[in-house]
Amino acid sequence: MTKNIFKILILQFALIGATHAKCDLDIFKFGSNYEKVSQLIGDVPIISVSTPNRLFVPGEIVCNDETLFEGTPVFFIFLEDNLVRIELTHYNFGKGEPSLVSWAESQYGKIEKKPKSFYDSKPKASWYWDQSNALIKYFVESDESGFAESIFIESKNHSGLIDKQVENDEASAN
Repeated sequence: MTKNIFKILILQFALIGATHAKCDLDIFKFGSNYEKVSQLIGDVPIISVSTPNRLFVPGEIVCNDETLFEGTPVFFIFLEDNLVRIELTHYNFGKGEPSLVSWAESQYGKIEKKPKSFYDSKPKASWYWDQSNALIKYFVESDESGFAESIFIESKNHSGLIDKQVENDEASAN
């Protein structure tokens, strides 16, 4: 009897964990070209905010099993036809609690000591996860209409391309 209860508890924890990790962006490998990423996503209409260096895809297409991604734009950023960054932004108009953070923690690890400002009625906080091949940055910022959560997943192996682009952008701004 005790063994059965233990097995049921293990099964429940496994199922609960699986519900948080439905959307795995790791299938989009850094260094992949624009065409390869487009093929992985499937038949996606080209939207005006997409450019040769930026592919916009609605979150519900990228992660169709994850309701949190409904209305969450996903941008795939390419430099020299290499995927170097994935950006997600989830808007919450009005009141509520940050929710994209739950998905991020299920993918990259739980943050135990979040800044106190994360729990404010108008949350504002940021932190990062340092993985072997990527740096993942999480931000939540509030304004008068609600708050936005953003996650930037950036390739460490392509940091030279990113640095070069930043330098070019700064030079053209001056």
